[in-house]
Amino acid sequence: ISERETAAEILLAAKGFSDSIVSITGDSADVVVNATELTDAQRAQIEDIVKRKTGIGAENLVITPLSEQ
Repeated sequence: ISERETAAEILLAAKGFSDSIVSITGDSADVVVNATELTDAQRAQIEDIVKRKTGIGAENLVITPLSEQ
């Protein structure tokens, strides 16, 4: 599981989502990205990356932007 999490985090960082955290629990994943907000295109890109690297479907992904305050 940690290998899949790390692989997704590395690819997210390569695509500009630095300091991302991917946490897999069972058949779902939580993704926290260092951004104040996300466009629909960015969400789709994150979903695609995490789906490919973890095998978890988009319906089981929770993507949370982490705003710096």
